[in-house]
Amino acid sequence: MRPIKDRQVECIPPVAQFKPVGTPLFAVDEIVVTVEEMEAIRWADIEGMDQGPAAERMGISRPTFHRVLTKAHTKIAEFLWQGKSLRIEGGNYRMKKCSGVRTFSCNNCSHTWDVPHGEGGRGCQMICPQCGAQAAARTR
Repeated sequence: MRPIKDRQVECIPPVAQFKPVGTPLFAVDEIVVTVEEMEAIRWADIEGMDQGPAAERMGISRPTFHRVLTKAHTKIAEFLWQGKSLRIEGGNYRMKKCSGVRTFSCNNCSHTWDVPHGEGGRGCQMICPQCGAQAAARTR
């Protein structure tokens, strides 16, 4: 069996878990979506990119991208239809080196600041440098 090639991922999803409202997490079955599956969802469904260019961005073939995307769609549909929880983690990926910056805005004091790509933590883990609040929202 051939080893699985790492997929290039530019962004880690800002939220790592979802569950049905009003149901305790321990009371529902869980579905795990990998980081590269979410990256395929991002390129195809959020950014509206065709599969060929999206596959190139992830460093994989178009048929592989299609398989990753189809698997993600199936898992997300099962999560929604069957009322399961969804966790995003793991997979076969490596972070792609990006140039540029990410801009954040504090939900507490509205302060905005920039963090170079590849530095700092995940968006949901950012701490406002002005007021010290933990919840900072990423802006475009």
